[in-house]
Amino acid sequence: MFQLEKLLDALIEPTGRPAVRTRAGVVQRAIDVAMTLADAHGAAVLLPGRSHSWRHVQPGNLEEPRRIEAPPGGTEFSRMLVRGGVPIHSPDASLDGRIGEHDRCPGLEPGPALFIPLRLRGQNTGYLALYRQQGSPRFGEHEGALATLIGVWIAQSLDHQRLSASVEKLAITDDLTQVYNYRFLKGALRREIKRAGRFRQRLSILMVDVDNLKAYNDRFGHLRGSFLLKQIAARFVSQVRSFDLIAKYGGDEFTAILPQTETEGALVVAERMRQSVEQHDFPLASAGTITVSIGVATFPDHAGDAHALIMASDRALYQAKRLGRNRTQVWERKAA
Repeated sequence: MFQLEKLLDALIEPTGRPAVRTRAGVVQRAIDVAMTLADAHGAAVLLPGRSHSWRHVQPGNLEEPRRIEAPPGGTEFSRMLVRGGVPIHSPDASLDGRIGEHDRCPGLEPGPALFIPLRLRGQNTGYLALYRQQGSPRFGEHEGALATLIGVWIAQSLDHQRLSASVEKLAITDDLTQVYNYRFLKGALRREIKRAGRFRQRLSILMVDVDNLKAYNDRFGHLRGSFLLKQIAARFVSQVRSFDLIAKYGGDEFTAILPQTETEGALVVAERMRQSVEQHDFPLASAGTITVSIGVATFPDHAGDAHALIMASDRALYQAKRLGRNRTQVWERKAA
């Protein structure tokens, strides 16, 4: 009973929630607790990934797991474990013909082993494995029960993290275009301006409007227009750096936040985005039919806070529209 209480204290917060928040943290905590309570000399966790499966392996002489790519589709033993769905106790992995090299613990002379299948919602099953050195006593029923509880915790923790990530993404993502939404944009712009001011850096934003979207909607319908906006958003994302931010600002308007970017650099990015749209063949519209106008403003040259910077870029966009559309315009106090 004391060991079970120690297990629960190690894995669960007083609130009843998992005590770790990341995938790597779940693996590290599970291995640490399992090795301690089961008196194991090594451990491994096999987890499926989007394109590859990974084994997180930790012999007792390492302080944290090593990540090793698993064979595509898993090993014959791991597939058998998945199909059976029950723990496998092996008195000696070196003599067990089912357990191959890829399911042992590197750096540890094979001895007793215990494999617990993990049931991860919507994914292929992985496993938690515990190992002991050659000549050590085999794992008992009590240790198997503890390992099974840890396996359940691993699966529940990872499922909880996936759900939390999905909810968070829904909260900050525009449903239609799958770029950031206006709510996220406001907070992100304030944070980036604060950072730029602290380090005395320039920050530019682009206000982008799709030209003549109403005419496209009137001709082909709003469903086609919505699909068009999604494609345009994807064009924008492909033209910026990984740490730049694209967000939906309004009905057919987008905003790009470009940290550490002066006006000249922002103009280069804006022109790249504009040309990417102008030169693209969208459904039912040949290249050059769909265009965008872009207004550019820079902190602190044109404005000193988030609201004023948005207003400056919006005025620059208005100037671009008034001067003929399908163009990029830096904010000026008087239109050129």
